[in-house]
Amino acid sequence: MLPYLLILFAFLADQLTKLWAAAFLAENGATQLHPLLTIRETYNRGIALGMFQGIGPVVGWLSIGVVLGLLVYLARLPRDQQGYRLGLAIMIGGALGNLVDRVLAGQVLDFIETPLRPGIFNVADVMIYAGVFLTLGTAVYDWWATSKHKT
Repeated sequence: MLPYLLILFAFLADQLTKLWAAAFLAENGATQLHPLLTIRETYNRGIALGMFQGIGPVVGWLSIGVVLGLLVYLARLPRDQQGYRLGLAIMIGGALGNLVDRVLAGQVLDFIETPLRPGIFNVADVMIYAGVFLTLGTAVYDWWATSKHKT
C-alpha cells in the first residue's frame, strides 16, 4: 500500500507546487528567495533538462508507455523488495506530474533554479531523480550484500 501512497504524494507535491509557483510568479515575477534558490518561470516542451524542445507530443506518448510499464513492474515486484518498490513509486509519481502537464497544456512548468545544478526544474523532476537514486542505491546495496556473503 505504501508505494501507491507515495505515487499519490509525489504527484500531489508536484501539482500543488506548480499551482503555487504559477500564482506566485504571476504576482511577483522571478524572485531570488535565497542565494541558492530562485523561482523563475519557464516552460519545457521537450524532455529532461530542456533538451529537444518542441517534441512534447512525442514525449507525452512515450511517457504514457513508460509510466504504464513502471506501474506493471511495480505491481509485479515482490513485497519484500521495498527499496525498489519505493524508488519506482516516487519515479512514477513524478512522471505522472509532468505527464499530466504535457497532456493538458502541451508543456511543463519548470520554476526552480539553483546555482548548484544547471537548468530550471520542478518538483516532479526532483521526485524522478530521487526515485532513480533510491532504486540504484538499493541495487548497489543488494549487490554489495550478496557479494559480501560469497567470500
